[in-house]
Amino acid sequence: MCGLWTTRIGVARLTGVYVSRLHIQNIRTFERAELILELPTGRPPVRGESPSNVTLLIGENGCGKTTLLRCLALGALAPIVVSGSGYVPRSLVRRVKGLKPSPASIDSKVVLHRQDGVTDGESVEDSLSLDLVPASGFADRFGPYSLADARGSLDRVGPPRDSALWDETSPAFFMVGYGATRRAEPDQNVSEESRRKLRALRYGRVAGLFEEGVTLMPLSAWLPRMRHENPGRHKQVVTLMNRILDGRAVLQSDAIDGEYLFDVSGSQLPFHALSDGYRAFIGWVADLLYHVCMGAPSGAKLVESRGVVLVDEIDLHLHPDWQTRVVMSIANALPAMQFVLTSHSPLVVGTLWSRNLRVIRWAEGRTAPSTVVEGPSEEVYGKSADQLLTSRDFGLGSARAPEFATQLNKAAKATDLEGTLRFMRLLSQGGEGLSEPAEHIATAEPRKRRKARAASDA
Repeated sequence: MCGLWTTRIGVARLTGVYVSRLHIQNIRTFERAELILELPTGRPPVRGESPSNVTLLIGENGCGKTTLLRCLALGALAPIVVSGSGYVPRSLVRRVKGLKPSPASIDSKVVLHRQDGVTDGESVEDSLSLDLVPASGFADRFGPYSLADARGSLDRVGPPRDSALWDETSPAFFMVGYGATRRAEPDQNVSEESRRKLRALRYGRVAGLFEEGVTLMPLSAWLPRMRHENPGRHKQVVTLMNRILDGRAVLQSDAIDGEYLFDVSGSQLPFHALSDGYRAFIGWVADLLYHVCMGAPSGAKLVESRGVVLVDEIDLHLHPDWQTRVVMSIANALPAMQFVLTSHSPLVVGTLWSRNLRVIRWAEGRTAPSTVVEGPSEEVYGKSADQLLTSRDFGLGSARAPEFATQLNKAAKATDLEGTLRFMRLLSQGGEGLSEPAEHIATAEPRKRRKARAASDA
């Protein structure tokens, strides 16, 4: 069932602008797990300070990072997803070989603000729970709704039709989600009206986490119109895009023939002419700014917008140098947004502090394989990629190629001078040290052997 315990009567109910805590049970790899998230202060971090608005999930493939992003969306937007999206859950309930699947649950604590309709105070924290029941095959189904008011009395009801959650003109309950298969839609195929008819607004914003075919809204499909309808917002969008791009590309403020150009190393390029890395990154950022622009309260600055942004594989297609800056660029540009991200990159991890990191690990001592969410084993900020990769959080025995690491370990066991020199050469030169030029061989050859060979040559 889906239940809500409100802490105050009369405030907007069901979901919130931030998620403070997520507890799940019997969901895919998770038998039971809890995720505690960072909550934005609304202030950009000063140099060297950990961002208050970022939670980064790391873990090996298949451990459940994407599942947690989906559970955050399901928990916070449960009424819309269950009744207004057409989404059918498949294989969300945990299934273990030899055991009958048990019902699953997603419990969220959410924080509502004035943007969400709170009228009594600045914010209020509510709780929401959602149950899933295993059906035949790999299909699952959602349970019915149950609501609880502040006095704890339960009323079985349907979706609250008068809630701002169902009002697509309301700025309330802003959440956007991006899966790892994100791609921008060709301009000629874009129709905002058809998109609105296809999916309920608030599910449409997170649909990319659940459906691989969901495309992103390109800049040229909406920003030129904004220049005439709301020049102030147009200027804010351009400013935010350039803050996030952090000088790697510069969005020009004027469109040419309806096409926006980006200055990349002195070249003026339209979006479709950019590299895969630029298009992958700019594509989802442009879509995010579209939703921020359309969903922000009237007259409010876009930089002050609150909400939740879920991004799978934040470092997708990005060069290592960009990976070292991408999270902080986003966190600084939109300090009131709560970002929950996933990554496999130690370069991304090293730009954050341990308080921002959540590690998903395979639990030990369980009768059936399952994963849990823990904090990092050590402080991560400022660590090198090698240090992080060989830490418990990534779990690599070596950051080198496995075959080369085997040869290096073998050389490390040598007790003679020749073996020691070979180890040092491999350690400092990598693969170059596998070939032994004549001068290296002569240097490494024991002195007695060189003398004997010299006498025989004479």
